[in-house]
Amino acid sequence: MLRTAVLASLVLALTAPARAEDAEKALDTYGNAVKGMNASEGYHLDSKIDVDMAGSSMEGGSVEGVIRNPDFGHFKVSLAGNALELFKSGDRVAMLNPQTGKWEKQAGNQTLDFFIRIFNLGTLLDGFKTSAEEFEFGKNDDIGKRECRTVEFVVPKAALTKLLEGTGQKSMGISPENATMRVKAWIDRKQNLPRKIRIVIDVELKGLPGAPDGGDTEEWGDDGDETEPGNGGEKGPKGEKEPKEEKAGDGEGEQEVPPMKITITVTASIKNYGRELDVEVPEAAQKVLDEQKKNEPTEGPKNGEKEDEK
Repeated sequence: MLRTAVLASLVLALTAPARAEDAEKALDTYGNAVKGMNASEGYHLDSKIDVDMAGSSMEGGSVEGVIRNPDFGHFKVSLAGNALELFKSGDRVAMLNPQTGKWEKQAGNQTLDFFIRIFNLGTLLDGFKTSAEEFEFGKNDDIGKRECRTVEFVVPKAALTKLLEGTGQKSMGISPENATMRVKAWIDRKQNLPRKIRIVIDVELKGLPGAPDGGDTEEWGDDGDETEPGNGGEKGPKGEKEPKEEKAGDGEGEQEVPPMKITITVTASIKNYGRELDVEVPEAAQKVLDEQKKNEPTEGPKNGEKEDEK
């Protein structure tokens, strides 16, 4: 017994430094690749969104994009059968409304808001350099004739919270409390550039989708009258409410709805670095972007600085 314990301790002591060194090398490899990506003139994206809900595959979508560094993007998006086109300049977005045929500010489409954050790829990947955890090398996996090594890591709750800021989480049911996110990057050994990114988001929704906290929906009387306030939730004679059956201590009675597990997988191929980056922005779309710039608040003095006296 003692011999086994000593041997186990020795193995742990020998492997722990090696694992830490591998994690540091994986982080350096990833960081240098992302730095090269953002230092390039730009690149093209060809992405696919897959959704698995409780073991059943659902229609996700796709995104084709041209990114011109540092902050311009042109995207053609298909989400759940809806085709959209948009231009992004910094945080400003102009979207072609498929119903009206007019260019307008992106607002109200909460799911699209979330994916715009995901496909702001240079900023997204750069932020992970300092926030992600559990960096490690995966198996080598070539893409065509390009020899690639893979790096994998986990996005912690704090970084996931920052990614989900805004309205995207409200429509998709995603929050840092019920979701986990893992990223895998394929890095070209020769050019040291990311060639493929896979983002996997696992979500666990408790209760029935659409019901708050899996709770009961309102009951109605025969004449359609709602429960009157102030009477303890009891109905009038036309709509008497049946008393709820209390759950038995041995687990009998009303059964709890099991959580629903959803997996969203975003796979982005990155290609044509520095090539075919010229994109013509329609005049109406540019006008929408310019209007948003006019309405942006001007930056005040930074911490520790004072405003110039007039």
